[in-house]
Amino acid sequence: MNFLNSTALWGGLAAVGVAVPIIIHLLHQRHRRRTDWAAMELLRRALVIRSGQIRLEDLLLLLLRCLVLALVAFALVRPTVEDKTANFLAGEQSVGMVIAIDASYSMAYGKHEKRMDAAMSRVSDILSTARPSDSVTIVLLGDKPRTLLRGANYEEQRINDALKGVQPFPESLNIERSLKEVSSLIEELEASVIECYFVTDAQENDWKNLSNQAKADLDAIGEASNLFLVPVQLSDGENLAVMKFGYSSGSLGPGGTARFTAEIKNFDSQPNGGSVATLLIDGQPESAQRLGTIEPGETKVVSFFTSLDLEGKAKLSVSLSPDTLRQDNFRHTVVEAQKQVRILCVDGEPATSNNENSSEIFWLAKALELKQAGGSGPVSAIRINLRDLEAETFEDFDIIALANVSKVDQVSGRLTEFVSEGGGLMIFAGDLIEAESYNTNLREQEVNEQEVNLLPGKIIETVSFGEESSTNETNEGFWTLGPIQSGHVLAKLAEKIPEEGRNSARFQRYLKVEPDANATTILSLSESSQPLLLEKRVGDGTVLMFTTTADRAWSNLAVQPLFPILMQQAVTHMTSRPGQNDFLVGDSPKLPVSGQEVGASVNLTAPDGSSRQVTLTEPNPGVAACPIEADDAGFFTVETDDSLTISLAVNVDPGESETRGIQVAEWEQVVAGSKSRIIPREAKNLAEEVKESRKGMEISRTLLILALAIFILQGFLAKLFTNRMTSESKSNLEESLRKDTLAAARRS
Repeated sequence: MNFLNSTALWGGLAAVGVAVPIIIHLLHQRHRRRTDWAAMELLRRALVIRSGQIRLEDLLLLLLRCLVLALVAFALVRPTVEDKTANFLAGEQSVGMVIAIDASYSMAYGKHEKRMDAAMSRVSDILSTARPSDSVTIVLLGDKPRTLLRGANYEEQRINDALKGVQPFPESLNIERSLKEVSSLIEELEASVIECYFVTDAQENDWKNLSNQAKADLDAIGEASNLFLVPVQLSDGENLAVMKFGYSSGSLGPGGTARFTAEIKNFDSQPNGGSVATLLIDGQPESAQRLGTIEPGETKVVSFFTSLDLEGKAKLSVSLSPDTLRQDNFRHTVVEAQKQVRILCVDGEPATSNNENSSEIFWLAKALELKQAGGSGPVSAIRINLRDLEAETFEDFDIIALANVSKVDQVSGRLTEFVSEGGGLMIFAGDLIEAESYNTNLREQEVNEQEVNLLPGKIIETVSFGEESSTNETNEGFWTLGPIQSGHVLAKLAEKIPEEGRNSARFQRYLKVEPDANATTILSLSESSQPLLLEKRVGDGTVLMFTTTADRAWSNLAVQPLFPILMQQAVTHMTSRPGQNDFLVGDSPKLPVSGQEVGASVNLTAPDGSSRQVTLTEPNPGVAACPIEADDAGFFTVETDDSLTISLAVNVDPGESETRGIQVAEWEQVVAGSKSRIIPREAKNLAEEVKESRKGMEISRTLLILALAIFILQGFLAKLFTNRMTSESKSNLEESLRKDTLAAARRS
C-alpha cells in the first residue's frame, strides 16, 4: 500500500483523533464524584443487574467512534492499493492510459532493429496491463501530434488495428507542442487512475535543453497522472546526413555556370568512406561525387557546378548512398532561371562631354553586361536619364538601378509597388541625393492598404574621410572594406576575393545611413564600421543600397575586379531568389500565385505524386496564395488553369539526424521535480516494471463512505442502547419497589 499525501501529518492527526474520546472517557471516570441519595439506591440496584452489559455497549460505541476518526484520517493520506485489493475495496476502478509515441524520423534509425519497432514492443507491454474497463488514448508525436485513439475502451483488436502500420514521420519532435497536446488529452479522461507514458528514443537534442515552458508542462502532467518516461534501446548504424544544400554562387542564367554546395556530416562513431553524393535536376541525375573518408562528427562541403539551360523554376536535389537512416540522405532546393534579365539603369548625372566613362552609370552598365563570346550576355542594361524615368513602364524590367538620382518624389509609389510585387531595386549614393526626398517618400508609402518602408536605412549625411581622419592612423586618406561578418551570399563572395584584392578598393566618401532593424548589413567600411552595402526584403522583392557611388567619384570600387563579380551575383540573387521557396517539414507556407484571384482553385501535387484542388487565400491584401501543409519532404507543385507552375522544396529538420540519446542520469536531472519515473532502457519486461512502479488505486472515497456509514451506525446503536436501558431500568425499578413493599408488609 502506498500513500499520496504525507503519512506523518495525517497519521499524527489520526492518532490524536482516536485518543481524544478515550481520554475523555477515562477523565470522566476519574473525576466522578459520589453523592448518596436514598431515592437513587433503588435505581442503583436496578443498574447493578445490567452493569456488565452496559460496559460492553459503551465499549462498542467507543470503538466505533474511534474507528470513524481513524478512517477519516486514513482517507486524508490518500492510500492506494494494488489491483486485487483495489477491486475489493474500490470496486473495479478504471485506469485511463495516455500512450504518447515518439514518431519523429530518428525513430527509423537502426541497423538490425528500428527504434520504432522497439517502441511498439514497449507499447505492447504497456497495453498488456490494461483491462476491458480501462480507457486508452494513443497519440503519435512529431512536429504536430496525431491522435490515433481518444479515450477508447480497451479492446485488443481495436488497439491493434489503430497501431497497425505506424511509421515515423519525416519531421522532428516538437517537445513543447507535444506536451501541451498530451496535457489536453489527460484532462479529457475521467478514469479513477490516470497514467501517462512517453515512449521515445530520448534524443539528447530533444530533452537536454528543455525550455521553462516545457518543464512546467511536464510538471503539470506529472501532477495530473502517474507519469512514465519510457526510453527505447538505442541501436547503432551508419548515418551520413545532408545538413545544408543550396545555391552558392555563379550565374543561373543560360550559358552561365552556377555553384551549388552541400554540407554532409557523419553522425556515426566510425569513419565513413564509401558514400556517393549525387546532384539531381528535376529528378534526373546530373553529376556525382565520391565523398572519400569522413571522420566521426566531421562535416564535408561538396560543390557541384552546373549550367541551367532553362527558364523558370528548377528543382534541384542532392542525395547520398543509402544508409541506416535514409530520411536525411536527401535535401532539396528551388531556384529560378531566366533567359535574360532586363535592368533599367537611371543616370542621375549624365555625362556632359564626349567622354562617356564620366557618366554615372558607365561602369555599372559595363559590370552588368558581361557578354559571352559570340553572343549577348544574360543581362541587358537599358540606360536612361533621370528626366525619362517617369515615362518608363517598370513592369518591363526585372531590376531598377538608381545611380546618384537626386529625388524620387514622382516615382516613389510606383517603385514601392514594383519591389513589393517581386522586382529588384539598387540604390547608389552620390552628391546629388537629397536625403529628405528619400527618407520621406521611400519610407512612408502605402501598398494594398499597408504601409511599406522601402529604404534599408535612414539617410543621415555625406561623410568625407578628412572629417574622421583623426580616428584613423593606418590609412592614408581613405577607408577600405571592413572584415566580412555577414553570412549573406554577397558577403561570402567578397570573402573569397584575396585580401589584397579587397584592400585595393579605396573609399574617400560615403553616405552615412542608420540601418533599419529588419535590414541586413552585407559589407561595411574599415575603421568607421559604417555600412557599405545594405539589403532589405520588401514584399516579394529586394532592395540593395550602396553607400558609395556607381562611378569613381567617391571610390575606385567601380574599376576593381570585385565590382563586376559583385554586380553579377547581385543580379542573380535579386532575380532568382534561390532558397526563397525552401521550407522544413511541419511548416505551413502560403505560396503566392501571381495573376490569380483570391478564391480560385489550383492543383497542388505533393511529393508522393498525389494531387488535390486547393482554394487560394489572401494572407496579405491583394495577394492570392496557395496554403500548403508541408507534411512530407520533397517538392510541392502548384499548377493553375493558365499553365503557371510554381514549386517549393520541403526538407527534413537536420537537427533530428543527431541520434545520440540522453543518458538516464542526465535525463533525471532535466525532469527532476516532475513526479515522473524513468524506466531503464535495458528493462526486459516493461509490464512488470509498470506493475511494480504503479502507485495503485486510490481508496479515499471508499474510506470516507465507510466512515460515514459507521458514524450513522454508532448513532443508531447509541439511541437503541439508551432506550432499552431506560425501559429495562424502569421495569427493574418497579420490580424492586414491589419487592421492598412486600418485604416491609411482611415485617409489619
